[in-house]
Amino acid sequence: MAASAGPPFSEKDYWRDYDIIRDDVHTAMVACYTHRTISSIAANDDQILERINRSAEFWQVTSFSLQNTLFIVLARILDSDPDVHSIHHVLSATIAHPEFFNHEALRARKLSIPGTEPSTPWLDEYVANAWEPTLQDLRPLKKALAPHKNKFDSIYKPIRHQIAHIIHKDPAIVEALYSRTLRADIDDILRFLHCLVKSIWYMAHNAERPNLNGDHYGYAERVTQITRDTGSMLRSLP
Repeated sequence: MAASAGPPFSEKDYWRDYDIIRDDVHTAMVACYTHRTISSIAANDDQILERINRSAEFWQVTSFSLQNTLFIVLARILDSDPDVHSIHHVLSATIAHPEFFNHEALRARKLSIPGTEPSTPWLDEYVANAWEPTLQDLRPLKKALAPHKNKFDSIYKPIRHQIAHIIHKDPAIVEALYSRTLRADIDDILRFLHCLVKSIWYMAHNAERPNLNGDHYGYAERVTQITRDTGSMLRSLP
């Protein structure tokens, strides 16, 4: 007897999977820019460096943990293994289920907002005139991910393996791995992932066409907030 098929993939399933990746992208950004801010302030403010050195082992572990979190979470997000929950999984589901972004789904989301009347002329007009993505609109999302995935795999994935499995104990090998890294590369990957997950949300809730060029979804503002909050925390150290 053939095995019975599992339950159909629902919109609830989709948004549960989306939320996992959205939270992972947020975690990677916080890890990256918290670490950078701590390193920068410690290098340029002798008073704060002196306070940090009072609990040097704590801050060493914190720095190590933030770097590990960044590389391990990014590797999970960008893992193309079909058995791994990753951004590829979410994008494949996005392309496979354009009905999650059609007029009917948009209307349902607007009606789910507390206080929205079930039948109003403005909502009828809004939904009727809203952009509705086709497969041709959705497929480029996955194509746009490819160069960022390739960059991570060629330069940063080996670092993730070194961190996770301690393959290389020779300092020269470890240094060679890190020598290929560029802050701008990590910034570019994180900006893209932030824009990608945000664009899916805006596509679903506001019927906006995705725009993955530049910063249309508050990436720079979020980095500034993380940097500011970390700096405030460090300056409050006794």
